[in-house]
Amino acid sequence: MPRKFFALVFVFVMVFSLAGANAAELSLSDVNAFLNSSAKLGEGSKANQVAVIPINHIDGPKEEDLFYAFVPFKYVARNYVKYQVTFISCTCRPADSNLWTTAYIELTLPSSGKIEDAAIRFLSFDSDSTKHYLGGFWGDSDPPPTNPNAKFEKVKAEMLPYYINKTYAQIKSFNTIDDMKDYTQGEGRADLKIDAFTGATVSANNILRMVQAIYAYHATDSFFDGDPKALEMRAIFEGKREAASAAKSVANAKSEQTQLPAPVDTKKTYKANKDDTEETVCEPGNFGPTCSAINSENLREYLGRSDVAYIDIRDYADYAKKHLRNFECIPYFALIFDANADKDPSLPQLYGGTTDNPVPVYEESDEILAALFPKNKNIFLMCQGGGRVNNLMKILSARGWDMSKVYNIGGMGHYATPAYRDITTDTPEIILETTYKFEGLTRIAPK
Repeated sequence: MPRKFFALVFVFVMVFSLAGANAAELSLSDVNAFLNSSAKLGEGSKANQVAVIPINHIDGPKEEDLFYAFVPFKYVARNYVKYQVTFISCTCRPADSNLWTTAYIELTLPSSGKIEDAAIRFLSFDSDSTKHYLGGFWGDSDPPPTNPNAKFEKVKAEMLPYYINKTYAQIKSFNTIDDMKDYTQGEGRADLKIDAFTGATVSANNILRMVQAIYAYHATDSFFDGDPKALEMRAIFEGKREAASAAKSVANAKSEQTQLPAPVDTKKTYKANKDDTEETVCEPGNFGPTCSAINSENLREYLGRSDVAYIDIRDYADYAKKHLRNFECIPYFALIFDANADKDPSLPQLYGGTTDNPVPVYEESDEILAALFPKNKNIFLMCQGGGRVNNLMKILSARGWDMSKVYNIGGMGHYATPAYRDITTDTPEIILETTYKFEGLTRIAPK
């Protein structure tokens, strides 16, 4: 594996070096065609077919990035295909310890001819299915720094059996290992705790992502030429992932140019009191989510802007469970406001009193508030349902913020739709026990 793999990486680099100014125009199909035709590689030659394939890698904080994996070995047997696939397990560590992991995997060629019926016949990070060859390599830490009791042997014993006989139809929709709801239903797994053995969710999640990536590559085999689903999946290897990335950049640039609406949509109405029989027209200065001009219906039009601060004001524990990517967490209840904070020295919040008339707890309260919620930007605020944002906006208004630049975009509960699934992180990478406090501030004596 090492000598052949590094030769593959070297050739891959050379492809782009030789391409020069045309490198941006190369697709993965171009790269893979070059690799298998320019040297003694490919079916019927001295070595088997090789490929570079995309993998939707999950980073430490659960951000998703496009990475590449390498397939240095593919061999077609009678009714299955043997693969090696080399990928990075965890990118949250420094580069000096990020060894690549190699899986040995066998995927079936089902009699139906459909990629969704293809199943995992064998999966290993050491010996191949004959036990004669070391087809895999576990490049992750063993044990991981965060859990000295989590060993690679547990990965083999407790996680890999789950994948055996799983079809692409069963695996394709899984986003993280939390989606493996039937994990304990398999024989001998009733007492197993998923991911208790890796010590890092990202490592286990990227085993799943590797399996999905190799399934996508499996669909490019000529065996599946008659399957419309397989033909659709082959678009990944026709450079369309690059086109999607370019389209995303164009969309972000377009978003930057789109003029932001006023925070309150005065065409909307709401019930000022729950017993009202008629609704009231939303008026400027209304801080509630019902009247907001930006919400779950149109937020995507305004993401990725450099002139907007995207802030989630829930506590870290709730934020870790589920949040929109690239939203900063600034806990409202823990750091910004408590009605008794100006009277109780044990409370760390910046303001006490009421949200309409907030009382600074420290001489530096306004300065810190401005650092957390910058006045020179538009501010998109969200919480769980929009109520906390309403209260925070009252505080910002009372402390002199330009409220024509502050938006209540609602709560996380409003974004639990398929439209936001791809930008939602919903599996905590680590569990935190938080202690909130400020240090070095000058507390104002209670009056």
